[in-house]
Amino acid sequence: MSINIRTNIGPTMRSLSEQGTFRNSMYQQGEEKKEKKPTPATLAVVKDDLPVHLMKNEKIRMQSAGLQNEISHVEEDMSIVQTVARALTHVENSLIQMHELLVIVSNESKFNRAIRNADQAELEKLINQINKVANETSYGHHSLLDGSHGVRGVATGEFLEFVRMNPDSTTSPLSGYEVLITEVASRSELRGIRPLTQAMVDNEESLIFEEGGIANRFVTQRGVSVPKTFQQLSSWISDREIPLEIIRNTNHILHFRHLQYGSVHSFGASSFTPGLISLASQQLVFAAHGVDVKGFINGIPCFGHGQFLSAPDEAEGIGKLTVRYFGNEVPADKIAGTVSVLQNGFQFQIGKPVWHVEQLSLGSIHASDLGKETENVSGFQSLQEIDLRSVQRVKDSLCVVDKSMSEVSAVKARVEFVCGETLKSSMQHLQQEHNRIIVSHPILENSGKAMAFAELTKNIITENSGRSSMAQAHQNPKSVLTLLK
Repeated sequence: MSINIRTNIGPTMRSLSEQGTFRNSMYQQGEEKKEKKPTPATLAVVKDDLPVHLMKNEKIRMQSAGLQNEISHVEEDMSIVQTVARALTHVENSLIQMHELLVIVSNESKFNRAIRNADQAELEKLINQINKVANETSYGHHSLLDGSHGVRGVATGEFLEFVRMNPDSTTSPLSGYEVLITEVASRSELRGIRPLTQAMVDNEESLIFEEGGIANRFVTQRGVSVPKTFQQLSSWISDREIPLEIIRNTNHILHFRHLQYGSVHSFGASSFTPGLISLASQQLVFAAHGVDVKGFINGIPCFGHGQFLSAPDEAEGIGKLTVRYFGNEVPADKIAGTVSVLQNGFQFQIGKPVWHVEQLSLGSIHASDLGKETENVSGFQSLQEIDLRSVQRVKDSLCVVDKSMSEVSAVKARVEFVCGETLKSSMQHLQQEHNRIIVSHPILENSGKAMAFAELTKNIITENSGRSSMAQAHQNPKSVLTLLK
């Protein structure tokens, strides 16, 4: 079988000759265009300015990354503060429920043991809820409300204890602050002149006590011995929750003393027999006021309220530092000891709008650390100890709860200020700065230079396409024969 291949050499050669003539003509026209119209300046600008532009873009990219890093840090700080705020809200709700419960109990007209026990169980449940929040509130591996990120104080010295410190205070020197006591706290007292006799008891002696605007009358019982009468009087004072105590003595002279220290607590009393308590029969006589503790902390004069000694708010370094001295005598050389303070609060570095360090000190909100500085007849040292066992204890529990609410509210207000005013403001400034950089200095090439690169690419493609056509025009037919063999 034969194959007939038409090569048509003649026409092909003519075609090549014509294409060569056309190519030469196009080449000459191209050279003339180059002479008349030089290479566009835009391409030269792109070639010369590209490294500078890339360096500028890299600088802007680094600025953007730095701002994003700052934004991430502020977001983390805000997460910490918002976690604390939510926890404090739960504590506030528990304290409000406590307050409502105590008000209901205080308004009860009849005592019901079963109801009172149920109320006491509810009160203990609320206290445990607060302790749970204090123990479990954390961010990552850091506890937030157990006192580890607040002000800690340690008092060294007999009868001396640390109470509280300004949350924004600084750490004390290693030697601490020296505490000097010039006068100890005392309580209001009232003492009679004549001793209580059996004749007075048999005559049904009448005693009247007035404290806090409330008056109570006690009448002796005929035939009861004098020592037994003293016991009855002591029980009567306790049952009526009068904040007084009887100081017993061998000569049976009536001697009463207030349970609370300080100058704000006093009381009055009278007797039917002149001289037994009051000089005149049934004429109320008031006891001498107690005395507040007096002294110095770190050489700064401080003011006392009962057994508590507090530095002035404006005192540099020790503002609101409070200690308690519960000794009955002025110490030797007036030196009660030293108190050391450690500040371990959060330090938030704020860069916008003005660089500064915002300190947030978070003390313990455990029930044993709330309401510690509340003076009360029942002797409650903190919120942890309150109960509903008597009318007076309910009244004192209300005072402790109110003090605890004020402490928690103060911390929450500080937290909300740091979150809402400081961190959020810094976040807004950082985001505005980041957006300004992105909008005013785009990292990508501008449209003019992009068009220049597109034109350059189009010319290269056109030139390569022409070369491909010329190569195809010079194709040798013998190559086809070689492939078919």
